[in-house]
Parts: sequence; C-alpha cells; structure tokens
Amino acid sequence: MKKLLFLFLSTIFTLTTYAQDAKAKALLDEVSTKAKSYDNISIDFKYVLENTEENIKQETRGDVIMEGEKYRLNILGITRIFDGQNLYSISPEDEEVTISKASNEDNNTITPSKMLSFYKDGFTYKMDIEQNVQGRKIQFVKLTPIDSS
Repeated sequence: MKKLLFLFLSTIFTLTTYAQDAKAKALLDEVSTKAKSYDNISIDFKYVLENTEENIKQETRGDVIMEGEKYRLNILGITRIFDGQNLYSISPEDEEVTISKASNEDNNTITPSKMLSFYKDGFTYKMDIEQNVQGRKIQFVKLTPIDSS
C-alpha cells in the first residue's frame, strides 16, 4: 500500500473571518489532487476546535486509511469503518459496535472521503505557520467556517 503520511491540516474554528488566500487555495488544491490520484492513502491529522469567546481550545489527533469511498477512521477513541455500504462505529470504552447504512442526507458532515475537498465550500482559508518536522517542511493552512453557528 502506498502510504502518504503528512499532517494534512491544522483546522482552527474561530468567530473571526479571514480573507481567502490564493496560496493556501493552490496548496490545498494541489494536495487534494495528488492524494486523490493514489489508489489508497493513509493520513495522520490534527483537528483544533477554538472558540475564543468561550475560552475553548481543544486539540484532537486522528488517522484515516482510505481506498476510494471506503475508509477506517480513528478519532476520539472511536474507530469508524465504512465498507461502501455500512458504517461500523466501534467504541472499545463502551464495548459497543453500532452499524448503520450509508446516508447522503447530511451533506455537512465531513467524512474521510470528503476530507480532501471539504474546504472548497463553507470555509475561508489562509496560510499559517510552517514547520520543519524530521527534515520535512510542513505548511499549515488555517480553515475557518463561514457560518460558525
């Protein structure tokens, strides 16, 4: 399996709106196009929820392996497996497995298959910090929802 491991996005939700950044859009488009060209892909990511008015800053790390529309996502101690028809949510802490049919009703839900393109609608984006991690240049892009309600 081809593995593409990188820190995809640092997503920060605030109530401040940022102007669209052409360099950020170009980078997001390039990463999305390249990642979609692979038969399968593995992504490690960090999701940051920040609300300065409520003094909330929550960081969550996760990983996902995708092959077409199928995926295995690990986040918040839950494993979610989508086989193309059914979604299996496995909670070891609760010793529970939930099985549900695929639903296209909620278009606002960010699924792993949408992970590489969800930024195109409903978000502003701009270049953020750049870091050198184990000899690799990592460019962060800050995403902010347009409708933060």
